Amino acid sequence: MSPQERRAIELVAGARYGRLALSRHAMPYIAVTRHVVVDEHVLIRAHRGSGVHSACDGSVVGYQADNLDTATDFVWSVHLTGTARVVPAPRNPGRMFEPLPSFVDDPAFEPVHLRIDPEFVDIQFARDVAQWPGPHAA
Repeated sequence: MSPQERRAIELVAGARYGRLALSRHAMPYIAVTRHVVVDEHVLIRAHRGSGVHSACDGSVVGYQADNLDTATDFVWSVHLTGTARVVPAPRNPGRMFEPLPSFVDDPAFEPVHLRIDPEFVDIQFARDVAQWPGPHAA
């Protein structure tokens, strides 16, 4: 992995959530997911009830994470592409991912884990960007 790719993975490790891009019923689909980085791989926790894991297992997916929610004047966005695989839960998922959500679209959140092995990694930076106005800005 190049130094730039390593830096990109480090940035992803510092973000808590990202966007998983996949094909679902031959249509593009984006799912917000919680992730952690383990040994330069991205481990995602998804909700089994959504069925996203079935669409991803063994398929090439995209993943994107950024600092848009915390950026002041410096924005970064990491995009990676790789094959996703359903994997067993890690030994301490609660410690890795923090507590489970109590509700995600279906009454009870049932976690399923996907591992993405990045094959292509890209990072984009922007400096001196204006902050997004608050919801009540005039």
